[in-house]
Amino acid sequence: MTLTPLGGGREIGANSYLLNLNGKSILIDAGRHPVKEGYDSLPELGKIDSLDTIIISHSHYDHISSLPYISSMWPDVPVLMAQENRGLALRILQNSVEVMKKKNEKDGEQPILYNHGEVNELKRRIYTMEYFQRYTIDDTVDVALYPAGHVMGAASIYLEYKNRRILYSGDISLSQQLTIPPAQLPLKVDTLISEGTYGSKENELLTRFSEIERLSKSVKRVLENNGRVLLPVFALGRGQETIYMLMSLMERGRIPTVPIYTNGMVASISNLYISNYERISDKDRKWFMQNFQKKVTVAPKNIERLLFSKEPALMVFSAGMLVEETLSYIFAKQMLQNANDGIYFMGYQSPESDGFKVLQAHKNGEKQITLGEETIDLNCKNIDIFNFSGHADYQELLELPRKLEAEKLIYVHGDEAALENLAAELQYEFEIEIPANLQTVEL
Repeated sequence: MTLTPLGGGREIGANSYLLNLNGKSILIDAGRHPVKEGYDSLPELGKIDSLDTIIISHSHYDHISSLPYISSMWPDVPVLMAQENRGLALRILQNSVEVMKKKNEKDGEQPILYNHGEVNELKRRIYTMEYFQRYTIDDTVDVALYPAGHVMGAASIYLEYKNRRILYSGDISLSQQLTIPPAQLPLKVDTLISEGTYGSKENELLTRFSEIERLSKSVKRVLENNGRVLLPVFALGRGQETIYMLMSLMERGRIPTVPIYTNGMVASISNLYISNYERISDKDRKWFMQNFQKKVTVAPKNIERLLFSKEPALMVFSAGMLVEETLSYIFAKQMLQNANDGIYFMGYQSPESDGFKVLQAHKNGEKQITLGEETIDLNCKNIDIFNFSGHADYQELLELPRKLEAEKLIYVHGDEAALENLAAELQYEFEIEIPANLQTVEL
């Protein structure tokens, strides 16, 4: 029984992991690299000789956006995912097609890896699963999904084969978020395949409460100075939590009441959250829906007036790392030139991303910054990053294998230094492996 990362080994990339359970080939997740383009963004698919099943943990870009491409190569292979993830998955994949088409129209170089028809074809291949229910793959491998926290529809994947119990954590959060309850875990496993996104110690003292306090003061300062605030978010997860938080802060008088603008993708997923997510109370659902309808406006297709507006406002736009040509990227380029405006990132920034570049330029006191092919003046003084991640923090990552009483620990999905730091902390408690892409390890 082996595991081979095809992406996401010693990195946060095109997360995709090939399990071989004595002849049964199972692909867990099918992502694309968040800051690479075209074929370079795909997992290392040449390693796959055959596939029996694909299982998807959740619908973030780096875990699902190569699924139509892979599924078209193996059209008879079933795709398993949580019931509440299905609608999200199809919506996000259709959006991926539009993003690829725009990039192709712009430069004529980036390929369109799949089309709307291939996404629609997935509908008949997706088999949905209820949390906690046991299913069987070809009468040989038992599989169950456990709520992973993180975002709507996220699951940790439990596999049992010949009494060997394996858990792939996926992106997991053991803490209560504003809009998502914490993960629920099986009692015990033999092998844990764990994410390690926040495996460095630098964020271990931050709490959601302290970050809300810090963000509210920063936002209040900018708005009271007649500035605008851009909050780049991932459309799924951070988009809903950020809007929830801003509406709550306004209701309690912690920040001025100003217009909240978002983009169509964030709004669409927020509506799915309101209508389909079963793990929140009716009271919270009603409050979110009523306030969203009153306080949130979808940015118009013609954005010129909003882009150059001088009126205080909050912009909750995807993408979270300022991916080129997204609304957050377009507004960031404009707002970086305005001293009164603010740009506040809501979570992890890949070192290869434009979001990271902006943070570093601000930290280093640079006067100009180059984004794409354009060099702009860096006049904005209000730039910061806040930890509103849906990932387990440093202490939770240490606690996870202990709670599960695992014998073996395999780390994936994290910067190399973060994964090695976790391994150093736990080296006397578990047998630990940190495979690179295409490196096969025993389960």
